[in-house]
Parts: sequence; C-alpha cells; structure tokens
Amino acid sequence: MKLTPNFYRLIFSGANRNVADSFYMIALSLGLVQVYQIDAGSLSLFTLIGMLPRLFAAAYGPYLHRLKRNKLAILSLQGIQIGLMLLILLCLMQTWSLLWMVLLNFVFSLVTVCLNNLQMKVIPAILDNREDLLEKSVNIQYLTGNVLDISSNFVASLLLGFMSYLTLMEWSLPFFIGALYFLMRLRIPDTAGVAMEEEESVDWLASFKTLVASRDSFYIILTEAILSGGVDLLLTLAPIYLVQQGYSVAYLGLILACQRGADLLGAILAPYVQMDPRLFFPLDYMLSGALLLLVFVVEQPWIQLGAFFLAFLIIGISGNMFNKLIYATYDHKELALVNAAIVSLYTFFAVISLLVPSFYGNITVLGLIINGATIVVGFFLFSTIRKNR
Repeated sequence: MKLTPNFYRLIFSGANRNVADSFYMIALSLGLVQVYQIDAGSLSLFTLIGMLPRLFAAAYGPYLHRLKRNKLAILSLQGIQIGLMLLILLCLMQTWSLLWMVLLNFVFSLVTVCLNNLQMKVIPAILDNREDLLEKSVNIQYLTGNVLDISSNFVASLLLGFMSYLTLMEWSLPFFIGALYFLMRLRIPDTAGVAMEEEESVDWLASFKTLVASRDSFYIILTEAILSGGVDLLLTLAPIYLVQQGYSVAYLGLILACQRGADLLGAILAPYVQMDPRLFFPLDYMLSGALLLLVFVVEQPWIQLGAFFLAFLIIGISGNMFNKLIYATYDHKELALVNAAIVSLYTFFAVISLLVPSFYGNITVLGLIINGATIVVGFFLFSTIRKNR
C-alpha cells in the first residue's frame, strides 16, 4: 500500500501534539500545587471547570461543521493554543491570581476541543477518503499514541528530578511548534459546507441527531461513554481500595504499570483483529466485565492482577476498534458533528462518575454493580445487533 506525504505529516503532527500535551499536563499539575498551594478540593474544581468545554462540545459542534476554510481554522487554533500556553507560563512565573489560571486553562481546553474536532472532520479528506489509509492511520495513531503517552509521561517524570516544572513546560513548546509545522505542510481541503449567515438559526441538537442516526453504533458509543466513566471512577478509587483490602499503596504503581502495559499490547494486537466493530464491542463488554468482576470476587492477588491485565488488554484493542467504527459508520462529511456529540457524552458521564463517591463510597459494591451491568449490557447489545443484521 502506497502511503501519501499527507499521511506522514498527519502522523508526525499528532505525535508532536501528544508529547507536548503530556509535558504540559504534568508541569501544570505540579505548578498549581507549588505556586498556589492548591488543595484537593480546589484541584477537583479546577479540573471540572476545565472539562466544561468538552461537556458542551455538542452545542458548538454545528458551527465547526459549517466552517469551510478548514486549514485556516486549524492553523489559527494551533497558533492560539501556543499563545495561551505562553500566557499560562507567564501566569505561573509572575504568580498571577488563580482566577487568571482558571480562565486561561478553560480557554486552552476550549481551543483544544475545537482543534481536535476540526482535525477529525478533515482526516478523511486529508487521506483522499481512502478506506485503506484511514484504517492504517487509525492503527498507527492509536499505537503511537499509547507508546508516546507511556514514554513521554515517564520521561517527564524523570526530567522533573533534574529541572523545574517551568522548564518542563517550556520544553513542551518545541513539540507544539512541531505540530504546527506539520499542520502547515498538510494539504487540508476546504469543505463544501454552507457558510453560516448571521440570521440563520442553528440546530443545537444536530450533533446528537447525527449520532443517533445509526442506532447500532449509537448504542455502542453510549455504552462506551457510560462504562468509560465507571472504569475511570474505579481507577480513581484504586488507592483507597488497596488500603481497604490490606495492601500497601505502593502496589498502585504496579497496577498502573499493568494497565498501561495491557493498553499498549492491545494497541499492538488491534490491527490483527479482523472483526465487525459492532459485534466486537458486545463481546468486549462480556469478557472485560467478567474479568474485572473477578478482581472484586476472588482474593488471590495474582489472579486479580492477571484478570485486570487481560481486561485492559481487551479495552486496549477496543480503543482502536472504536475509531474504526466511527469512520466506517458515519458520513465523513459529518464527523465534526459526530465527534462533538461523543465528546459531550464522554465528559458528561466522567463528571457524573466523579460525583458518585460523594453519595456512595463502598468500592467493592460499586465494582460489582458496574462490571455486572457491563456483562448484562454486552449480552443485550449482542442479541440486538444480531437481530438487526
């Protein structure tokens, strides 16, 4: 298969942004603690405010869908993102009010969501709407994303032993600029969408209407969003669960390493899984739900760890299959709308999951309910999708 120059530029642009984001997020977290002595409650509130642009992505998805000059919009947003990062650096160096940091992080998050949305919108056109290149792109970007996430976070953690968080944040700048460079070299065609007139009304539900148009895929996406929130909740509560079970919190490092290693192996194996994504996901829910259920049922540590690893191996494969499902199911011209709705759904259930411990704190029961429900949903979706085929 002959790969186009645009294909390589797309991969290199994404790789640079991935490293830049990892360096930036680690440095920002440490900076908030060191400069503002922010407590756990304030840090949670800071995180929730930063999630608001993602939560309401579906509301402005129709505007991004109607944009015609895609390359200008993408380059402008990438440039604004770099400018915002410089302002955040200045804010930390000059110890501006925390309110400024909250505002800058909110805008940075908004720009990032819009940029990601527009990039997903134009990827099919960048790759000449070739299904073979789209699949190859998903495989490579998902694999490199996992590799770079693990390696860049590891490198960033090591570098903090030798340099300040400000220096680490400054080091993310060349990677942001590298992403901009490769974006500038991309051939990004304009779309034939209709430019929006001031008096023209916007259908605020357009993103969700487009998402729901394919019922089988919508059920899977909705389930993924709910389960993603549940899994994130259980991972967040993992340190407390370890203590409750009589283990040392030191084992948390082993658990996280096991999770990331399984994700990476799943990303490596995913290209070899030749299966209809609509059938893969119900099987994924049944298997991964059963494996994670074992973690809360059995008492032998190595069986728990083995089940945990296998579950996240399957989840690692599912991330790749999810992207393929989106490209295979929905009209490429409507991906901005689809992605906006997906981002809103995922963020909504992430926020809901963060609120659960405020009302109920029995982690074992939560684990049994979440994973038991995952298995049931898997059986239901499998039977429903088989009937519709």
